Amino acid sequence: MRKKLLAMILSATLAGSMFGCGAKDQGKTTQNADGEIKITFPTYMAGENVGAVFFVPQVERFNEKYDGQYEIVIEEIPQASYAEKIKQLAQQNKLPVIVHSPGSGGIDLQWFQDVVIANDMAYDLTSFAESHPETAATWNEESREYSTVNGKLVTKPLAVIKPIGLYYNSSMYKSDKDIKDQTMDEFIEGLGENLFAFQTADNAWTTGLLLSAIIANQEGGLELIENSVDEKLYDYTDPIIVKSVEILQKLMQSNGASNTIGAAYADAANAFMSKKASLICNGSWMASEFGQDAADKWSNDFNGEDVKSTIYPGNIALVNTHSFGEFWVSNSATNEEKEVAEAFLEFRDSKEEIQALILAEGGVCTGIEYSDEFLNKQKETPILAQLAESIDDTTTYAVSILDVMPASVADVEFGKLLPKLIDNTLTAEQFCIELSKKAEEAR
Repeated sequence: MRKKLLAMILSATLAGSMFGCGAKDQGKTTQNADGEIKITFPTYMAGENVGAVFFVPQVERFNEKYDGQYEIVIEEIPQASYAEKIKQLAQQNKLPVIVHSPGSGGIDLQWFQDVVIANDMAYDLTSFAESHPETAATWNEESREYSTVNGKLVTKPLAVIKPIGLYYNSSMYKSDKDIKDQTMDEFIEGLGENLFAFQTADNAWTTGLLLSAIIANQEGGLELIENSVDEKLYDYTDPIIVKSVEILQKLMQSNGASNTIGAAYADAANAFMSKKASLICNGSWMASEFGQDAADKWSNDFNGEDVKSTIYPGNIALVNTHSFGEFWVSNSATNEEKEVAEAFLEFRDSKEEIQALILAEGGVCTGIEYSDEFLNKQKETPILAQLAESIDDTTTYAVSILDVMPASVADVEFGKLLPKLIDNTLTAEQFCIELSKKAEEAR
């Protein structure tokens, strides 16, 4: 209740500032003598962030295409502080022109609904969709429906969905049966001495993926999570979740890499790319880490060619289409700034850029017809091709447990509690009780 009240107070404050002030102080938006409009885009998909591998060159391609007309300047923001940065800018009525959607960079759904949508801070993209039918045709229909609130298209929907699976080192993990064709029990029994690269710090996202797959493999587990997509889940004491956490606990204790306790994402990735672990859960975007361009990150005779990809036991892939897409545009931006933003959204969801994104990070787009060149190139990236081929008409799509948690729980509390499972400070049941308490505090 306290957090809801604070959100309401913030909303009222924002509304007052919005209507009490004139135009937003853009600060970092300029227009030169030749008429080129330059905007600054604060983003966490820069620097060492894995998302930068594709996103930064994409922005460069956009700038090249619109040279002399538009330019986007990337401002690197650490992912851990991105959400707080955006919230501060919103409170000051200085939002950037383009902002990452909820679920990205830690921006929580509740804040987006209570502050951004409630105060009409997101530019309605409906007219953009109507005037750019080819772009709109690429969007996932479920994502578009979810992104439409009270008749307004408040975010750019997903064009590419990226079903998430796992990677394994074929020189270490060997099985006569593909992982996806195994039951979860078969998979766990067959692990032997193979170790998982677990993440137990920050948002512990990769570990949350495995827990999600375990839940989805339990009778009634899939329905439990799916029913909580639109309304967050606050009680994790259901026997299905408790049992799944118990399985995860045993896996972390018996098959966790030596650096599991306190491991941030970089630690987990390093464990995998130094052959200190055989398996890691992650999305298709990690595939770039296994090409020769990333060889400087490898050690202990790690070879990217040994890495294979698949989805989870039980033929389960993790993906959530009930989301507010990728980006939203600030309603307080000037018409010129919105013009740049719309040009970028059109560029990003062009057939060429969609295909380039899939080749770089994997995924599927049902809204375009792939070119022969794309299909041939896709075969040249075995890891992504393997992941795509592991998905068939019988594959079950499941939502990650982290997607149905309040943002503060998914981004902080889940990871903080995991080490207590490993050292037996908490039982699985106690872990779920503590997680539920934190979720209630976040209401």
